Amino acid sequence: MNQVDGILNRVSGLAGELKLASLQPQIAACRKQFNGGSHSIDVAVFGRFKAGKSSFLNHLTGRAVLPIGVVPLTAVITRLRYGTNDRAEVRFLNGDKREIPFNEIRLYVGEDKNPNNEKQVASVDVELSALQQLAPLQFVDTPGLGSAFSHNTAATHEWLPNVGAALVAISSDAPLSDRDLELLDELRQHTPKIVLLLTKADLLNETQRGEVMDFVRRQLLQKWKTEMPVYFYSIRPEERSLKKELEQKLFSPLIQHRDEAAGQIARHKILSLLSQTLNYLRIALAAATQAESARQSLRDKLADERRQFDLFREELQVLSRKWSAEALDRSLEKLKPRQEALQENVATELQTRFPQWPSRLPPLLRRWREWLQIILNHELTGISSAEKATFVEPLKRVEQHLMRTLQALQHRLAGHVQSAFGVTLVPHDVVLEVPNPAAPPIDVGYVDAAFSLISPFIPMSLFRPAIERLLLRKSLWETEKNLSRLASNWRDRVAKGIGELTRQAEQQALDELAALEHTLKQSESKVPDLKQAIDELEQFQSRLG
Repeated sequence: MNQVDGILNRVSGLAGELKLASLQPQIAACRKQFNGGSHSIDVAVFGRFKAGKSSFLNHLTGRAVLPIGVVPLTAVITRLRYGTNDRAEVRFLNGDKREIPFNEIRLYVGEDKNPNNEKQVASVDVELSALQQLAPLQFVDTPGLGSAFSHNTAATHEWLPNVGAALVAISSDAPLSDRDLELLDELRQHTPKIVLLLTKADLLNETQRGEVMDFVRRQLLQKWKTEMPVYFYSIRPEERSLKKELEQKLFSPLIQHRDEAAGQIARHKILSLLSQTLNYLRIALAAATQAESARQSLRDKLADERRQFDLFREELQVLSRKWSAEALDRSLEKLKPRQEALQENVATELQTRFPQWPSRLPPLLRRWREWLQIILNHELTGISSAEKATFVEPLKRVEQHLMRTLQALQHRLAGHVQSAFGVTLVPHDVVLEVPNPAAPPIDVGYVDAAFSLISPFIPMSLFRPAIERLLLRKSLWETEKNLSRLASNWRDRVAKGIGELTRQAEQQALDELAALEHTLKQSESKVPDLKQAIDELEQFQSRLG
């Protein structure tokens, strides 16, 4: 244990010297793995939105603990483990804890009840006596990757360094997309224990299952020249043998050899950390030992990248304005069916309510105003939540574009380093924390002021039908106006999110350049120290490998 602490302290010190703040989460995860004193193994369940993660865990426990639905629901990390008494505890970001009944779990982990994690939940821990036979495994439900809510994806990526064993849920009818392969590639940095779970197997017959299994295994061999365990799964009662197979072939060996498995996971994490640190050290050593012409060559390339950075920033700003401008038109176009249905509902409701309202105009107008405020608040709040994916789509597009742009920059920089020093710069993961806009408020305007002023003098016995027609037109107009305002408010909030994403991308690009520029400052006097550090880390690798 002291040896491991020494390794991590050394790596932490080198990361500080080399300005590698991105390694700190992995260093913290390694410390936790080695020094946490826990005998449990985290089996984290990953996958795209609607891959069946929560359904699988509910089926595994024999109880509907986690929320499932047709929209993304899991918003925060949720842990399930054995406990003598069934209980659930919410842990908040400020350190507070609160025990809750099981029927309230959705209020904290569900995106529908806790949008954008407004309740500031760090995690939810669930203990179940039904998990006794699977102890000391601890199952972790992660927010779905690729959902409409990008903050969920960010939460999952931030948690990756903590993973023990990884169970990647992939729907059997859509196996191994590019996003799935990217996730597997990222997981390979953090754990050697990766298993593919092909969910919804009941959608396939035996022949189709064989074809899917062959396809998946070929893809894995082609990508990494290695195999991963692959299992089919279904929550259907007639497919109970699939659950039994998973327990016997995956969970039982993990439990029986948990110390060995935990050691393998811990070693894998620290070896990955050592490999990344060594990569930067070798670049620093090359910078300190190469001829001045080689250093100047890289210096010129980096200076050119910096000059190009202003163009990069201008391009992002132009694209941001373009996407923001298009967002409102796209939203309004997609919301037309919603508007027509809502106006029809308002008209029908008004026809029912109007005869029940007072005979005098001033109180009638107050009742109409209160009614319209209530119905539009309710309906538009529902539309705002249900159509959130439509409203925030520009954020997803911007995120994808920025990720590609930053990855292209990494590849260019790697080429510059290779050309100048003959050393390979290994690109690291790019993670942008996408700000998820809060839903805007709903506000309903009033009838014309002049009409309100003269209302006490209008004889209702003569004009009640005309008043009803006027209020109908006004109600339909208010409906259209507020729906347009909702889309406009979403556009403004998304535009702020786009601005924040752009700022993050700019900063990451500058950090990439600054890290390499820092290596060029390595002088010949640093060579002994760099060689000693490389030698130490290679010895650490040899001992742990």
